[in-house]
Amino acid sequence: MALFTDGPISRGQDFQNYESGILDVANTENIDLTAKGAMAQQEIGDEILLFLLRRATRDPQVIWWDPSALQRRRIGTGDVVVSEPLSRWHALRTLALFYRDAYFNQLNDRYQAKWQEYSQRQQDASDTFFQIGVGLVFTPTPKPSAPTLATVAGTGGADSYIVQITWVNAQQQEGAPSDPVTADTANGTQLTVIAPAAPINVTGWNVYAGDAVNAITLQNAVPIPAGQNWTMPSTGLAAGVAPGNGQTPDRWLINDRLIQRG
Repeated sequence: MALFTDGPISRGQDFQNYESGILDVANTENIDLTAKGAMAQQEIGDEILLFLLRRATRDPQVIWWDPSALQRRRIGTGDVVVSEPLSRWHALRTLALFYRDAYFNQLNDRYQAKWQEYSQRQQDASDTFFQIGVGLVFTPTPKPSAPTLATVAGTGGADSYIVQITWVNAQQQEGAPSDPVTADTANGTQLTVIAPAAPINVTGWNVYAGDAVNAITLQNAVPIPAGQNWTMPSTGLAAGVAPGNGQTPDRWLINDRLIQRG
């Protein structure tokens, strides 16, 4: 699973799963759906952070030892895993904000009804999220920025490649994959992947590559040490596993003081 701070939780298709015509409405009403998503994520982040801060006042385990920094620290949204309930809450919160703007643009009763509907649904999703729990990791391993692709002299042929990378921490936990990047190679060259500078808690990285989106697989048998590059061997690409979705929670914090409505 991705971390809360890895980037946008929901994107266009996630919103279309609830509202198939949302992109048309956004174009007609001149509303930036991406901006509404960012606003919704900021608001949700504030609510989660407030929950964590409140828990820290009565739960010493909410402040834990950070093995990468060799010190105790208070957890924050950078430690939060994006679970399915959190994704649902974000999508519904975004739609509520979107239709609120659409209503005030036109004072259209249909938009008002959707605003009210999604406002209620996002509140229900929020309650569900906190009842299931906030998923947390002890050593957050973020999604990396895209790698740099280059070529070196070799025995490879002309081809096109799609590449993603992941960070790996000292506990051998793998973060979410980077956005894919593409590169073309010429005859007599071999693909080289250069990872960006690694965060402090990262000890290595993995490279995933393929010649099609559905054929991207792991290329290294063990994590590549941080600071080293990867060059495709003369034997070509390996048939490894596909990229994962990131870290799974080490712990769940449940809002045991949530009062049921109704």
